Amino acid sequence: MTSFRIPPGVLRATVGGEEVLLNQDTGVYHLVNPTGRSLIGAFESGESLEGAIQALARDTGEGEQRVADDASAFVDAMVERGLLERTSDPA
Repeated sequence: MTSFRIPPGVLRATVGGEEVLLNQDTGVYHLVNPTGRSLIGAFESGESLEGAIQALARDTGEGEQRVADDASAFVDAMVERGLLERTSDPA
């Protein structure tokens, strides 16, 4: 199972219902919408990406494949920007 976390050095704040992340290395701020916050919250609770996708699909009523595609794109973008890092891989 694949899990992620916000790396040390990324600053966070909630503004107007959205989470703002600051990558201190780049100095760039990033807004995270409520769906992204749900994924990050699941990761912080120890949930894997797969588990977070299942929960989000169940909670939103969206198809699991659509949620998986969107969640994977979100995670990939966050990793590329240094705002998430992988903590484990499947064995």
